[in-house]
Amino acid sequence: METSKERILKAVGHIQPETVPINIEGIYADLKPWYDHFGIDNKLDLRHKIGVDLQCARPVYTGSGLEPDCTIFQTPADVYGAAGVGFGKGRHYPLQEVKTVADIENFAWPDPDNFNYSVAAEVLQSIPDDKAKRVEGKYALLSPGMTLEEATQKSGGNWLPVLCTLFDLFGFEETLLKLWQAPAIIEATVRKVEEFVLGFYEKLFEATKGLAQFVYMGDDFATQQGMLISPDHWRNFLKPTYQKYFALAEKFDLKVWFHSCGQFRPVMGDLIDIGMDVWETVQTHLPGNEPEVLKREYGDHITFFGGISTQTTLPFGTTEDVRREVHERIRVLGRNGGYICGPDHGIMPDVPMENVLAMYHEARKFKF
Repeated sequence: METSKERILKAVGHIQPETVPINIEGIYADLKPWYDHFGIDNKLDLRHKIGVDLQCARPVYTGSGLEPDCTIFQTPADVYGAAGVGFGKGRHYPLQEVKTVADIENFAWPDPDNFNYSVAAEVLQSIPDDKAKRVEGKYALLSPGMTLEEATQKSGGNWLPVLCTLFDLFGFEETLLKLWQAPAIIEATVRKVEEFVLGFYEKLFEATKGLAQFVYMGDDFATQQGMLISPDHWRNFLKPTYQKYFALAEKFDLKVWFHSCGQFRPVMGDLIDIGMDVWETVQTHLPGNEPEVLKREYGDHITFFGGISTQTTLPFGTTEDVRREVHERIRVLGRNGGYICGPDHGIMPDVPMENVLAMYHEARKFKF
């Protein structure tokens, strides 16, 4: 019988596994009902009880000087979910008023030395070797009374994208304007972000060397109708940095698991060419992301993770609706490997537990 690691590595290697691997990115709701249901008290055990094939760990920020509830870039840490503020008006953007490249150089950029990377290694070492493992290109923030081990397993985590970091630093509209009106400022900012993140990854990969098969990276540069920026801007401002991140992962024998929402078909080939191995989120309800089209055009080159809708089926469907969608996604995307079944985003509070469990039970039952 296949182990979780064998199952996922077969899928990513485009070999038909005995059963399609399954994963979940996070449950962004009160976890107590989940813990009570399974008789457990921590996230690692919850993932094990649900039956996912992948376990993850991330480093923890241990530096000083952060304002409460702020990220290492001095931006709000909690911008998602029902209480999040997104990129709307009324929040602080630390670089919104900058006028020169010198202003960018003088900003208090984070230091890769201000993180505990060994905790990610310790968590990965504690996970049985029959599980697939992923080191996260994210970091956790310590809350009062929380241990490093507890912090590294919190849902969510602060990620290290390129474009979305620009949105956090300049604001959404200001970033889009500067791409056209002040490209030198955008270029300088991307260089500083890249310098920090490459240092972060180098230390993280060294600390966890040989313990994981995947690394999580990501960025959001598309809406559900198409790209937020032009393909030319994407290739000029973002692609060179992603290419450096992916090359560093390859140096450490890590496969790149890349998160990006929406529909970005114009640059999908670019991401594949520079080394994306797994694409998350695969929102198959979007025009241009039809499962048959994705499998036909990209199925020989990447593995798809997601495909079960967190906008429609999971929150509003019945368990039978969920099972039908799982069956159809595996039938199309999972043939000859290349698919990891799961929700196309994290599980939000409006998703019933029984629908999540139905999703995974159905995936385990499916046989080609």
